Amino acid sequence: MLTPRFRLFNRKDDYSKVESEKSDPQPPLKISISNGLSILHDLEIQNTQEICSKLSLIRLNVTRSLKNIEKLANELETEKIKIEETKFEPIVENSKRIVVTSLRRECSVEIPQPTSQSEAIKFDQRLEAITSRFREVSSSHNRVFNVFIKKYAGKLKDEFETLSSQSKEVKAILTEFDTIQKPYSDCTSLLKSLSDANISMTMEQQQLEKNGTELKLLENRLGELNLQMENVRNSLEFLEYARIKNEISNVEDKRAEIQKELIHLISPISRALTKYSYGISKQTSERLNALSNEPWIVLSEIEIDPYLDILIDIQRHLSTEKIQLKDAPRVARHLDNVIKVLPNKRERYQALQRQLRSLNEQRNTEFDKRSLGLKEEIAQTSRGIEETTTETSQLGNHLNEKQLQIDQLRIESEACISKIFGKKYNLEV
Repeated sequence: MLTPRFRLFNRKDDYSKVESEKSDPQPPLKISISNGLSILHDLEIQNTQEICSKLSLIRLNVTRSLKNIEKLANELETEKIKIEETKFEPIVENSKRIVVTSLRRECSVEIPQPTSQSEAIKFDQRLEAITSRFREVSSSHNRVFNVFIKKYAGKLKDEFETLSSQSKEVKAILTEFDTIQKPYSDCTSLLKSLSDANISMTMEQQQLEKNGTELKLLENRLGELNLQMENVRNSLEFLEYARIKNEISNVEDKRAEIQKELIHLISPISRALTKYSYGISKQTSERLNALSNEPWIVLSEIEIDPYLDILIDIQRHLSTEKIQLKDAPRVARHLDNVIKVLPNKRERYQALQRQLRSLNEQRNTEFDKRSLGLKEEIAQTSRGIEETTTETSQLGNHLNEKQLQIDQLRIESEACISKIFGKKYNLEV
């Protein structure tokens, strides 16, 4: 017979004061999350203690049955079984030995008193394992039991059935316990989720406030930097700096234009340069490669005659047809043009180089560093403002979503608590 069902909702304990009739017209009571969790925890402990108390009675019955089985196993071991046909004697003795060993092994394991839900589950699993093993033994040696050891078969069967009945009772108690415990565990889970969400919300709000403070600092700093930059731009030092920088840019543009002009001049004679590349010295090959692929290098050379000699030699090869091209006359004209203008372009280029060096020497290096550093700090501060603004906006949106989640969890938690205690409660969040 199963034990009486739990009566937690009718229990007269410390929490009975929070219970009331559903028709109570009083306004909802307030309760904090921590208090709610504490009360639910205490109730779950009481539930567990009750189930452990019930299982302790079953444990006594199980222990008693196991002792009886162990006693029967000891008697069976010393019992001299009468066997009419000697050919069956080894089989019977072997079966008896297996049965005795199995019974003793199962009976020798101590079954501890369950004091928690997990131990109650282990108690159920242990009892089920014992009954399964006994069923297996009796089934495997059924003939020996019914024919040769009838004297013990009935007694063992009674004890096996007792253990099986106790195992079923344990399962019924655990099933009922799970049903009763579920509202408490579900409500505890909701309250913990609500508590975690509140903690997360608080941390994100603190981060939002921190972002606001940081954003103000960055904006103030940007204002200071812009003022510094304005003062710098209005200074005579900056005007001189800007003039020199503008001249440097103009010189660099002129220098780049000469480089482009030379590339444009070399392009029509590129096939002739390629044809000339066979059977020449390493030094000539390097100069030819510079003319073909990096002609601006020639503009910086101290001596230009070696390059002119190569161009003149190519021109001679064209005239003597050592280098044969379909448009040789046109290439020859371009070669002649390159030979004529290259010295002048080189001179102009190197004059620009000297002018550029002079301008760079006139630059105020310290002012240049300060100005560039100020620009970099302004850019960095602007990026910081942009990133913090974006993060703050995203955090604000996430906080709105988090608040909706908290509101929903609070509604579900309040409904859960009110259902358990039969009284309307509002959670203080």
